[in-house]
Amino acid sequence: MTPCSPDDKARLDDPDAASGQPPVFLFPIARTGALRALHEQRDKSPKLISVVAPIGYGKTVLLSMHYYEGMRSQKACWWFSHDDRDTTIDRLLRYLEARLDASRSEHSVFDALQMMHEGNVPPDDRIDQIVRRMHHLPVPVTLFIDNVNYCEDPALTDLLAGLIFRTPSWFRLVLSSSEALPVEMVRCKLEGLVVEFGTADLGLDAIGVREMFGDALCAKLSGKAIDNVVRHTEGWPAAVRLMQILLESSPDPETTLAGFSGADQDLATLLNSQVLRGFDPGLRAFLLKLSLLRDFDASLAEEATGDADAANHLLYLWKHNVFLIPVEGRQRFRLHNLFREYLMNQAAQIMSVDERRTILARAAKCCERQKHCAEAIDYALAASQAPMAVEILEYSAPLFVRDLGYLHRYLAWVEQLHALGEHGGWETDCWYVWALVFGRRYELARQEIARLMKRVQQAEEDGTANRADLARIARRIDVIHLAIDVYTDHLATVTEHARRWLAVAERNGATVLDAPFDVATVACAGAIHDVNECRLADARFLTRIAFASIAQSNSAYGQAWVVAVNALIPMREGDYAAAYPELTEALQQAGRELGNNAGICSTIALLAAKCAIEMDLREEAGQLLDRGLRKAMSHGIVETTAHGLDAAVKMWSGHDSDSIALPALRKIASVYPARLSMMLSCFITRRLLQLGRVDEALHEAATLGVGQPGDTILVSVEPAVQDATLRDLIDATIADLLIASGKFKQAGALIGEEAIRARTAGRSGRLVELALNQALLSHCMHDAVSAARHLTRAISLAARRRYLRPFRDRMDLIAGLVNETRPKDWPFVTEEERRFFADLCAGLKVTGNPVLEQIQALDSNGMVGETPTTRELELLGLIDAGLSNQEIADRLSLSVATVKWHLYNLYTKLGVKNRASALARARSLNLLTR
Repeated sequence: MTPCSPDDKARLDDPDAASGQPPVFLFPIARTGALRALHEQRDKSPKLISVVAPIGYGKTVLLSMHYYEGMRSQKACWWFSHDDRDTTIDRLLRYLEARLDASRSEHSVFDALQMMHEGNVPPDDRIDQIVRRMHHLPVPVTLFIDNVNYCEDPALTDLLAGLIFRTPSWFRLVLSSSEALPVEMVRCKLEGLVVEFGTADLGLDAIGVREMFGDALCAKLSGKAIDNVVRHTEGWPAAVRLMQILLESSPDPETTLAGFSGADQDLATLLNSQVLRGFDPGLRAFLLKLSLLRDFDASLAEEATGDADAANHLLYLWKHNVFLIPVEGRQRFRLHNLFREYLMNQAAQIMSVDERRTILARAAKCCERQKHCAEAIDYALAASQAPMAVEILEYSAPLFVRDLGYLHRYLAWVEQLHALGEHGGWETDCWYVWALVFGRRYELARQEIARLMKRVQQAEEDGTANRADLARIARRIDVIHLAIDVYTDHLATVTEHARRWLAVAERNGATVLDAPFDVATVACAGAIHDVNECRLADARFLTRIAFASIAQSNSAYGQAWVVAVNALIPMREGDYAAAYPELTEALQQAGRELGNNAGICSTIALLAAKCAIEMDLREEAGQLLDRGLRKAMSHGIVETTAHGLDAAVKMWSGHDSDSIALPALRKIASVYPARLSMMLSCFITRRLLQLGRVDEALHEAATLGVGQPGDTILVSVEPAVQDATLRDLIDATIADLLIASGKFKQAGALIGEEAIRARTAGRSGRLVELALNQALLSHCMHDAVSAARHLTRAISLAARRRYLRPFRDRMDLIAGLVNETRPKDWPFVTEEERRFFADLCAGLKVTGNPVLEQIQALDSNGMVGETPTTRELELLGLIDAGLSNQEIADRLSLSVATVKWHLYNLYTKLGVKNRASALARARSLNLLTR
């Protein structure tokens, strides 16, 4: 058998490519009332054109004619057709996403790992994203969706509602269905959005029948005969077409027509049987066999049916317009559904089960040879040829799961095999578990892992497989196990497991035994747990391994993930200034290579938003949150999403808005393991305390198991407290509650214990918050000197890291201390600390104070606290030349966010707030002459 290579993925029946065309009908098309109406209204199309009629009324023909007329007028038209495999809207969503990507050239690089990790985004999220992106289309678009009735997914209603009611007026929709559309038609009519076509509009009158019959046949029929055709068929185009075929083959069309009466109960069945009787036995047998194929070319038709005259039969059917519809241009065809259904029923009565299965098995082999592997698997399973399906799946599994992201379809195939009592080979089963993981079916994935490991052990004992191959498989299973543990937040044993795995890789040579992405995945899993437990040196060691490995994978998605995991380390330390520029650069790079709507861009944006809010860059934080929260429900892990939710809560004004609303944040947290919801409650409690809403904060804290009976704060959170990150967060929340409740002694004791832990772990950010709390406690006990000392310590830790947000939350405290102290109470060691303090004091409403006067004196002297870097001096020259931030970013190949970050640092060093002041200060210091 010939394996399907990655180069062949475009031929693997991929329904998601940004293309799609309706059939081309070479026979004359009869004009119906609907076709005439559409032609007359071509320049004033409504928002929605609804075409609803039973099978055989020419709905596809009508949509095709309207599509090609639009294309001839140089209008942008998109075509999608459902078939009986479309039980969900997944294929339609993938098609729309691909068309949107192609229209804006957003998806410049195919990345298999991204496809895997984003294979199970909830449909409502994908629908919202699609609708939002429709507003940015460069040209008006008309979307044609044929055979809507095949899709019974409830989410289709939401998609159509979004496309009709939430897209721009220049986006139009043309839908066909044999059943009522899942659309609010009453609303559409009230708002004047819809034009409807039904059986009366699609039926043929005498003129239409003459056009379909053609001059040669009409010459043999009287006008009364034509009227009888209309009466017998009631204008049903499918019946008229069958009657045309029947009459053309008759030596006396008038006599044949006279044989029909109005008493015929099933005209379609009667006509079908009459048409078949008119064909020679060889063609009839061929059609019965052909009806088992969904679509076909001459080669497939010949091999599957075993008929050497297949090509001639197809040519005959084509020339005589016997319901042969072209697909994929003119080389591949399908039978009209009405005709095919009749033929399939006849085949089931005439042919044995074994005969039908033989045809399907031959079709499977032919499709496999043609590299149509998905069809090959479908036919093999339909033929109950499980071994053949297993063999094809074994070599094509990585392409379907990893490269094409066919998670739902792949899972269905493997589960069909299981129903037949078969299990796949090693590749099939390993990718089945990955598909379960990315489908978020974690418990079933764990069960399959256990079964796989038993298979490995049994194979080792029986000696039925190569030991090196079994070792490779076992290690791949370990990778999946670690991934599940990270996604499900079972981190307790992750690091130990990861280190054992990596030790084997180091001993045996990772390049020989393991894929680079597997090594990076394992290293990142261990690093995530190390960060969580504040083993930051160990985490850095693991991320270095991850960076080195992922560089060999050529995966932009994998590289972006490693950057995100690596950023967790300085963020855990509180060094947001170190993490922010790396994240913004990674965000820009991932956007270029994967598209700005990639899930990893959302994850990185959430991390960058947390850094921005902590550095008091509120505008940037808001923009990043808007970008990051969109896909937070479908992409990320607890650690990354927690930072985004923390940033969102810190941005929350105390009142829900379109941009930040607590119910929306709670909904995001609810799809993750329980720890994230607990962390969110801590964030909300602390924010409510900052807003002075103590009662609400206590109520929120109660959901955590933090209560306040009597004079103590009790914690009843059990196993979750074993998690270091959550334990630290709960302690911080309790400390804030104690201070807000006036329990200063208890708060002081808890803060002291926390400070020891934070200092040991190197968590400078938390030490800043604790020092500020100690300053507040000292101030409340009227010890201004001690308070100033604590505040000075907080500034010394925060200045280099530009960690401003905790100070902005304590501006009343700072103003009070400035009023109550003298310059000597503020013993700053470095110019950086003094400048940081100056920035804090700049917004204070205090005048005539010696401390502020000293700050102002420092600000007016001619010294620079720290020498600007080469990059900052380069930017200084560019702003002197009058370039905007965007122009600077384009010139230096940086993101605008990075440019702003460099300018922010430059302004800090110069002690200024804006461009004009920076240029004036630079000139006074002769910096522009360098």
